[in-house]
Amino acid sequence: NIIIMALSPSVSRTVRRLLPSIRSWTLLHHQHIRHGNHRLHSNSLPCMLFSTTPASNNTEDVNKSRKPRVLILGSGWAGFTLARRLEKSLFDVRVVSPANHFLFTPLLPSTAVGTLEFRAIQEPVRTIEGLGNYYQAKAKELDLEKRVVTCEDLYKGVKFDVSYDYLCVAGGMKSNTFNTPNIQRLEGVVVFFLKHLHHARQIRNRIVECFERASNPTIPAVQRDRLLSFIVVGGGPTSCEFMSELHDFINTDVAKWYPDLTGHIKLTLVEAGPGILGSFDKALSEYYLEKLNEKNIDVRLNTAVSGIDERYIEGEQITVAKFADETEVNFGTMVWSAGLAPVNLIANSNLSLDRDRVIVDEYLRVPGTQGRVFALGDCAASPDQLPPTATVAEQQALYLSDCFNEFYSKFDVLDEKNHAVEVPLPGNVTPHLMPWNILSMMNKILCDSSPKFQYKNRGAMASMGFGGGVTDLKNSDLPGPKTTMSGSASYLVWTSTYLTKQLSIQNMILIPMYWFKALVFGRDISRF
Repeated sequence: NIIIMALSPSVSRTVRRLLPSIRSWTLLHHQHIRHGNHRLHSNSLPCMLFSTTPASNNTEDVNKSRKPRVLILGSGWAGFTLARRLEKSLFDVRVVSPANHFLFTPLLPSTAVGTLEFRAIQEPVRTIEGLGNYYQAKAKELDLEKRVVTCEDLYKGVKFDVSYDYLCVAGGMKSNTFNTPNIQRLEGVVVFFLKHLHHARQIRNRIVECFERASNPTIPAVQRDRLLSFIVVGGGPTSCEFMSELHDFINTDVAKWYPDLTGHIKLTLVEAGPGILGSFDKALSEYYLEKLNEKNIDVRLNTAVSGIDERYIEGEQITVAKFADETEVNFGTMVWSAGLAPVNLIANSNLSLDRDRVIVDEYLRVPGTQGRVFALGDCAASPDQLPPTATVAEQQALYLSDCFNEFYSKFDVLDEKNHAVEVPLPGNVTPHLMPWNILSMMNKILCDSSPKFQYKNRGAMASMGFGGGVTDLKNSDLPGPKTTMSGSASYLVWTSTYLTKQLSIQNMILIPMYWFKALVFGRDISRF
């Protein structure tokens, strides 16, 4: 057993007398902690490492006992998958992320209206077996020369450095407001993003708040109508799925508990482009649009939000959405799910960017870093310009984990002689076409191996609330018919796929339980 103690010199001598069985100790010089402009180094305290085994004076023996450190920035689809898949007997895997959980993003819209509960679609980072360490912090600076990442504690703002042998940047991206006036200022008040669990919680509380306030008999009509006007910005899968979930919530639960308000509700979906679900087959996009129109949802295509105004109408403060076509809509809640922007770490780094994403080669390596730095997920700009989706991020993480476990582990990155030596390229890696691990043996049969990353199209899906959805398999690399599906058949594919993709048995049990509860007993309308 190894025990690390920070002791004063006098106490250290006393411990040595009291513990004669300890045969050796080694002074450690570990990573320092920076607080504001002051640096506190661990060698400012006499830190002693006591071991029950003899220690060698040869520093090479120390290096042999240490595993190469792989530092992962981010806990999303790319970062979490990579951290899980890396062989912990070969690498010291550490994760830095402000979110201490992995979020199953395809089900996020369901939590914003209470179809699912928040904890049913997340997995804590610390549950990763064999994880070296996790730091709930934000990565602030990258020193590629010294191979150090400066982080900032999420709670106290204390800065500290974490060294690495390999760095994997998987920080994702944030919502892009396109500098639209007042969007950023009113975020969290009447404007909400939909990328993280805390966003879904904010939206859920705001929706219930709007209905409770609108049900008050003293509220003026203009304020009531404003509160019951909901705008969703963006025409991608997340926006469309949230709008469908919101419509289901209104038709089933609001109609039951707030029957007097249903006639005043207005739903508006705004898309700057010519259509919704642009990455789907055109027939499916038109089908989804038709279904939204049938639900009396005002879908405005080729329309961009130009700003938000705050005005006084009949003595009441009203928030007004202004559109590029010079029309306006009063609203109480706006969900903004349009566009992506780089996180501060990427934007402020000296990494080469393409369309605000880190440039990587065919092996996901950042050029000019001797093969020590990789970028993957939404924040990575691959040569083939892959879209920032969950399936791309997951496949990149699976590829990179195979590269580390099978090839990079054979290179002695700890040897000082190799400090400036380029890490050799990986050998052949089989793409991960099949979405489930149980069918992974099919990958070698269906795919050709290559040292370079190969993306495989698994199709695209979007739900339409309970019982509906669209599935596009026309361009899929999966075995089977190249077709499209809609309606209940698509909903069955959507639910079964995402249920079996869960990372824990717990969530595989909880999710269908919450679906059953919402379908039979209704969604929870509590606000707390």
